[in-house]
Amino acid sequence: MDRNFLIAISLSLLVLLVWSNFEAQRRSVEEGAPVTAEPSAPGGAPAAGRAPAAPQELPAPIPAPRAAGPETTPAPAASLDSRQPEERIVVYNDLFEAELSSYGGGLRRFELKEYVDRSVPEKPRVELTTLDTPGSVALETPLEGLGFGDLSRADYSVESQNAHTVLFTRNFGGVTVRKLYSFEPEGYGYRLRITVENGTDRTLLPTFEVQWPAFHRDAPDFKDQTLIAMPSGELERSRLDSVGQTGLFAFGALPPEGAVFPREVDWGGVELRYFLSALIPDVPREATARFIPLEPGRAAVVAVGFRAIEVPPGQSAAREYRGYIGPKEPARVTELGAGVEASLNQGWAWLAPLSAFFVWALHACYAIIPNYGFAIIFLTVLVRLVTAPLTAKQMKSMKKMTEVQPRLKELQEKYKDDRQKQQEEMMKLYRETGVNPLGGCLPLLLQFPVFIGLYYALQSSIDLRQAPFVLWIDDLSLPETLFTLPGIELPVRVLPLVMGASMILQQRMTPSTMDPAQARMMMTVMPVMFTVLFYQFPSGLVLYWMMSNLLAIGHQMWMNRTAA
Repeated sequence: MDRNFLIAISLSLLVLLVWSNFEAQRRSVEEGAPVTAEPSAPGGAPAAGRAPAAPQELPAPIPAPRAAGPETTPAPAASLDSRQPEERIVVYNDLFEAELSSYGGGLRRFELKEYVDRSVPEKPRVELTTLDTPGSVALETPLEGLGFGDLSRADYSVESQNAHTVLFTRNFGGVTVRKLYSFEPEGYGYRLRITVENGTDRTLLPTFEVQWPAFHRDAPDFKDQTLIAMPSGELERSRLDSVGQTGLFAFGALPPEGAVFPREVDWGGVELRYFLSALIPDVPREATARFIPLEPGRAAVVAVGFRAIEVPPGQSAAREYRGYIGPKEPARVTELGAGVEASLNQGWAWLAPLSAFFVWALHACYAIIPNYGFAIIFLTVLVRLVTAPLTAKQMKSMKKMTEVQPRLKELQEKYKDDRQKQQEEMMKLYRETGVNPLGGCLPLLLQFPVFIGLYYALQSSIDLRQAPFVLWIDDLSLPETLFTLPGIELPVRVLPLVMGASMILQQRMTPSTMDPAQARMMMTVMPVMFTVLFYQFPSGLVLYWMMSNLLAIGHQMWMNRTAA
């Protein structure tokens, strides 16, 4: 690995880290115009069992936007002081178990049966609603455009249900609201249809907004929790730990007032590194989204709704969402459409197909060697074999450049006062010796997309989550730790230390045209910088880079022997 390659990789990784924390400047907000109401009829389902539960103290509801449109006469606010007993309904299939609540007609809990959360031994399943606040529910519907205040936590009754559908109903002073959930019997998806029937003598202006909360959790799966939306085909992200934060280093922080995306929202939700909760509105051209900070760096809400719909007296209107709560398995997420596949984080658009190919290649290697650590090693060997001709050409070019370096310095000294003559003589020397001054760079540039594609494939592949390798390395998606130094609580990690040592050895073996003093400095600075950088990387990534270095060392040794 020559100096140019190290510099290119280090700069690219630096750009990647900054870019991953940077959010585009939020566009200005302009209130949308109301649209015509559509007729609708609610669905029903046969009844099944349900579990009552005692009421709980509720936190303050999340603020809802003020609807735009004709003036309405507000009705008296619905009282939440005297609450009916909460009804909880469990819906499940082979992949998940969900619990719905009559409080707000929302989702209390959504557990994935096939994924384990090691941070909660007493409750091992991954739970994606992250509702640690008592009484909170996901998929709340404020419905302030009805004129009764915020109805996020209002009491609903369970009108009907069966194994995969639940219908909540509530009448507010002549206005009937229905929330119909339909869960997929064999997947992680569901549909939520919200219907408003206007039995009053005034015009209603519902926005049909649905809210999904995000709360901070001290667990590896929730470290990178991010609010996400796609307005006008552009992905907008804001990490939860930056929400409401200010300061010089709060790159891409969501300001205290939040962010509003007033039109053409394809979908919105909350994403984790390996999991996703997404809401897809049925009419994207009329859809809106908001990021709402609740507590700086610790709590926020993603709200997806529509521009206000006029519902005249005696009329009804409905809106429907498709939802997904589950793992970022490429096939499932891509099948959702609406641009949700952008959450897979496969790199820049031109790089995504290459990253997807390497994910497929990793699965193919795992089918041969059923251990993802050894599958990564096998894949690294295959990549090195495919790129070996380019690497060999690069090594030969660097060796030739080293051999002609003394003559180049003589020409530079001889014609130091005549730059044009100096360039002419240098090009003549290149032609005589058959040296291409770009010969060491072009093969590197061709290899570079391969390495970045592999980086994204290993970084985002859910298959590496909790995948064991050998001995103490029991999760390739996390940094490995052999032991922790007492007193300073510094983890000792073998893979990044071996990787740093391999970089030093590789640089010593690689021909260099640099000044000896500069070369010695690079031999110290680059390995130290990479070791520190990779110390926090998932062990699967470090294993790949370490093996790539070791294979490059072997290739360099073979080239040196054959050249001799």
